[in-house]
Amino acid sequence: MSKAAVNAAGKSLANDLRERGIAVALLHPGFVQTDMVGGRGDVSADHAAAGLVARVDELTLETTGCFRHANGETLPW
Repeated sequence: MSKAAVNAAGKSLANDLRERGIAVALLHPGFVQTDMVGGRGDVSADHAAAGLVARVDELTLETTGCFRHANGETLPW
């Protein structure tokens, strides 16, 4: 439920800031190989970070408030 609340807040922020020309990114890094998951993730931290940077670089007012995976996929929530 907390992730849905964060996404809802981000979508609301995107709506509020759109007229000021500010876009908001809602991003999911994927299942990252971290200590928290015992290194069992699907992607390295470097790969996930590169994907997130690419998504931020693509961010526009047309995509503001969309929930996107680091791999570029738009995710439902």
